[in-house]
Amino acid sequence: MIMNSINLSKTICLSGRDELYLVNLDLVLYMQADDHYTHIYYTTNHHFLVPYGLSAIEQMIRDMKDDSVPLMRLGRKYIINLQCIHYVSILKGSVSLSDLHGGVVVLHISKPILRSMSSLFLSK
Repeated sequence: MIMNSINLSKTICLSGRDELYLVNLDLVLYMQADDHYTHIYYTTNHHFLVPYGLSAIEQMIRDMKDDSVPLMRLGRKYIINLQCIHYVSILKGSVSLSDLHGGVVVLHISKPILRSMSSLFLSK
């Protein structure tokens, strides 16, 4: 078995009863909570569902202690890739993300959360 070519440095491994999900954090466009499950959307238009809540996934990302992972939790429902943001409208309560194929996904986020996220960008 050849394992030398697999780079798991920015991958979280979610293991279930008889399943293993490898989530490449570099490819994540956004993650969306769905009760005790999470929908993971990649920038490549790939989508899958994992049997883990968003909080558990967020904790795994934090435990990596890797500041180069550009993911941010927005409210109770989303974790987004900050590098994919191309438009934020506090007035409309939305953030637009671009994938690698030119597609745009619009997520509706509360205005207070968008204000705090925007202030992070403006302070840099």
